[in-house]
Amino acid sequence: MSDFVQVCRLAELPAGAMRPFTVAGVTIVVVRDGDELYALRDQCTHEEYPLSEGWLEDGCLFCPMHGAKFDLRTGAALSLPAYEDVATFPVRVREGMVEVKME
Repeated sequence: MSDFVQVCRLAELPAGAMRPFTVAGVTIVVVRDGDELYALRDQCTHEEYPLSEGWLEDGCLFCPMHGAKFDLRTGAALSLPAYEDVATFPVRVREGMVEVKME
């Protein structure tokens, strides 16, 4: 799949919010951190727990299971117990709709 897919209206995702979506059979979490949008696979690489149930802090997404920390921009694992990065996906806003490109 190489096209962007609409997931929600931007107005449905206020600053500081995150929501899970299933796109092309993959569960992702779309995060709005201030004015920026990010899309990551909704699964901690340590325990396969949904990152969408975690919290945001300083540009990072924390897993609620054991506190693993991931960079929103790159998906890089920044703290143990996670040592593998989480996949990220391009995200954009077009005509008020949040769209994600699954690569």
